[in-house]
Amino acid sequence: MAHNPPDTKATVLISGEGSNLQALIDATSNLMPYLKIVRVICNKAGANGLNRAKAASIPTTYHNLVAGKYHPAGEKYPEVKKAARERMDAHPYSEVFGPIGGQEGSGDQPPPALPGKYDGTRAIERAYDDYHKGKLEHDTTGIMIHYVIQEVDAGMPIVVRQIKCKTPETLDELKTRIHAEEHQLILEGTQMAIHNLCGERSKSG
Repeated sequence: MAHNPPDTKATVLISGEGSNLQALIDATSNLMPYLKIVRVICNKAGANGLNRAKAASIPTTYHNLVAGKYHPAGEKYPEVKKAARERMDAHPYSEVFGPIGGQEGSGDQPPPALPGKYDGTRAIERAYDDYHKGKLEHDTTGIMIHYVIQEVDAGMPIVVRQIKCKTPETLDELKTRIHAEEHQLILEGTQMAIHNLCGERSKSG
C-alpha cells in the first residue's frame, strides 16, 4: 500500500459557487488527510465559495482584480506568507498568478475542455454549439486538470477525461454531466500533483 505524502498546505483560488472547493474540503477528512487548506482567495466579494470556506474554518481573502489595480508581484500580506503554502488550486483564477507572483509552489486548475480546445471562457457552450453544427471533433469534449501558468488554460495537463456529447441533451444537462466529472477529476488531479511535488522534492534532496 502506498504511503500518504507529508502534509501539504494549499491555497485555493475561487471565483464563484465553490463546488470544487467543497469537494477538496470534503476530501481532507478521508481521501486526502494530508491536504491542509490554509486559505481561500476569491475575486468576488459575495461568492458562495467564501461561505463554504468559513463554514470549514478556513481563512478567506477577497482579492479585487479590477484592471490596473493588481497587487504588485510578491505577497505583501504577512499572514499569507506565514501560511507558506506548497501549492495553489485555482478554480478558475489564472489571471491572479501574475499579480501574486514571486512565490514557489505549484498549482492546478480544472477548465471544462480538452487540452488546446476552447481555451478561456464559455468552453462548454462553445463545444455544445460546435457539436450541434457538426464541427466538434469525434463529438467529444472533456475536462482536464492542468498546472497553472499565467496564460489561460495553457499549463501542462495532469489528468484528462473525455466526455462524449449526445442527442438529445440540453446545454444545462451537458453542464451538469461535466461538472459532476469535474468534481471527481479535481480530487484525482490534486492527488497526482501533490505526489509529483513530493517526488520532485525528494529528488532534489
